[in-house]
Amino acid sequence: MNKVRRSYCGLCHPRCGTLLHYEGDRVVKVTGDPDHPINKGKLCERGKLMLDHLYHPDRLNYPMKRVGKKGEGKWERISWDRALDEVAEKLSELKDKYGAETLTFTHGTKRTYHWDCRRFYNLFGSPNTCGVNNICMCPSYATEYATYGGMILGSEVPGAKCIVLWGCNASQSNPNLLYPFIVHARNNGAKLIVIDPRKTKEAEKADFWLSIRPGTDLALMLGWIRLIIEENLYDHEFVSNWTTGFEELKKEVEEYTLEKVSEITSIEPELIAESARMYAITSPAVIPFGLGLDKQGINSTQCARGRAILRAITGNLEIPGGEVFTLAGDVGKIRDWTYLEANDVLPESQRKKQIGADKYPFFGFPGWEMNSAANEKLPEGYMAPPEGWHSNLAHAREVMNAIITEEPYPVKAAITLANNPLLALPDTNKVFKALKKLELYVVVDYYMTPSAAMADYVFPAASTVETSELWLTNRFCVACPKGVEPLYERRNSYDFYRGLGIRLGQEEHWPWKTIEEVYDHCLEPVGLNFNKLVEQYGFFGDMEYRRYEKYGFGTPSGKVELKSSIFEKLGADPLPRYKEPKWSPNQEISKEYPLVLITGSRFMPMYHSEQRQIEKARKRMPEPLVSINPETAERLGLSEGDWAVISTPLGSIRQRVKLSDAMKPDMVDAQHSWWFPERKEALPELFGVFESNANILCPDDHEFCSPEIGSWPHSALMCKIEKE
Repeated sequence: MNKVRRSYCGLCHPRCGTLLHYEGDRVVKVTGDPDHPINKGKLCERGKLMLDHLYHPDRLNYPMKRVGKKGEGKWERISWDRALDEVAEKLSELKDKYGAETLTFTHGTKRTYHWDCRRFYNLFGSPNTCGVNNICMCPSYATEYATYGGMILGSEVPGAKCIVLWGCNASQSNPNLLYPFIVHARNNGAKLIVIDPRKTKEAEKADFWLSIRPGTDLALMLGWIRLIIEENLYDHEFVSNWTTGFEELKKEVEEYTLEKVSEITSIEPELIAESARMYAITSPAVIPFGLGLDKQGINSTQCARGRAILRAITGNLEIPGGEVFTLAGDVGKIRDWTYLEANDVLPESQRKKQIGADKYPFFGFPGWEMNSAANEKLPEGYMAPPEGWHSNLAHAREVMNAIITEEPYPVKAAITLANNPLLALPDTNKVFKALKKLELYVVVDYYMTPSAAMADYVFPAASTVETSELWLTNRFCVACPKGVEPLYERRNSYDFYRGLGIRLGQEEHWPWKTIEEVYDHCLEPVGLNFNKLVEQYGFFGDMEYRRYEKYGFGTPSGKVELKSSIFEKLGADPLPRYKEPKWSPNQEISKEYPLVLITGSRFMPMYHSEQRQIEKARKRMPEPLVSINPETAERLGLSEGDWAVISTPLGSIRQRVKLSDAMKPDMVDAQHSWWFPERKEALPELFGVFESNANILCPDDHEFCSPEIGSWPHSALMCKIEKE
């Protein structure tokens, strides 16, 4: 008998509701769930690939143990119990010899909820979880907490009268939720400003498109702030009553005249002024989160500050159709990820050993503790506390260096889950050297990736549809039920960490046998369990606006800190100040490397380093592409489809040329995260990870990174291109 089961996608960040259509025991079709309260039946190109992913012949289905040399591609299939026993035994030995801090972790995107990882590491005693956080949402997350006590992921785009897409290509990165909201708002007359170096689909339809030089966004923000203050376009009442540091900010931005900002950003002064006025006088207005600001290196943290300041001085915080981040109704009663992380169990003696916190204290325990202390002054359930794994991490560069040099102490073991560090972290050759040196490397993943190929143990991860989740935001809590019982011996991350934790003496801290029992515990304060929530899909909290008038903001002062007291105490610039990137057209490097390089742009249907195995995805995007302006290509003797060599002082890769009028003549855009699952696993090929991987081109030395949290640049770089 054929049946239909509700489930969800999860092949990127949103948990869009799906219907799985069965024939016998096998799912034969996936469609959008028209009754789902969020995506309302829509599925993007990635979601339509779910069955190809679920049943792919290259999926990892059983635990594997390395039997040859690292990277030789020789494995033995073993049981889960044996694999967990051996990993636990080895970790125990290394802990006894070097201390718990010898274990590190790399993770990727928030699609295998990392509270369980954080819980395990806190209980084990290691402060050294790290990953791509420094360049992916977390600069904004931590910085907005220091500025007004929470992060805005809930821009009320449908009700906005002005939308500023700043480093956000919604049609490619968020096609099911944000992009339809933008279309809806535009149909209702909303203005649209797009700030992006490329002429994107959104830019073509915008009222203003500001084609900015990559890496100079902060200068533009400071120019906007100056004009808004100078022309009295700011919200005087809000600024007077609910901010600190306004006079200092006003003085700080005096030098960012239209002429100076135009010179830095390559945008005409009139366009800067007109767009700033449109944003300031059109209320309510939103600047939705965009990844482009987080991955530009030296200015990324202060870009998050600049965006937060713009939202605040224009009075767009916590108003209908504006920027909302407080918790709605009973949503705030749910036991959240911060609660589950168990951060309080890690002793101070181990917190002090966090690698990289000496250089970037704001993104380690010192900054997180300050943000947490400010949040604790607020009524419970008003603003979510800052999650540890979003804003309190070791620094990936410093961890890789510690593995290689054993300074400040030996780091001998690592676990990677839902991450591919050879494709996710910069300076790929250094990452490879580090992975090769580890005494114990454990990977939990869907496929044998280049990073997994360097592991000692590989565990098979369950797909999103093979495990249950909660989709918890400040506005709603939606159930994400598994639609398929895990195939073969795949397991979810909770089962992995609980199994490992129990073997290492943590049993009392993992009382829930299944992930559904965890969610039952989380939902208990609102009188629900997971199954009941599945029945009703979820619930939405009623939003109450301007509650800061009763409770204030979650900062040390209780107000929006235009001048950050937390930054100042930790030795960082308390007011945003633009810094020219180390590699730029204004530096000596441009003589040999004349083109501005960006990487990391989203493109469908791939998602970062994923979907490379899936035939339908590869038919759409068979090979890595570098987009070049036709004028530039002609000058360099390049034609559409040619293989080109892209070089920076760090290395060279090859990608195929794509001619594009969306690119300015002095700029190129190289696709990121390319590897080739069809190639040989064993070294030296390692699935071709060293051939077209844009991260080979990206530096991560301190002088390239944001001084507050160490964000490295994946864009705003300089390169040269030659025909292969």
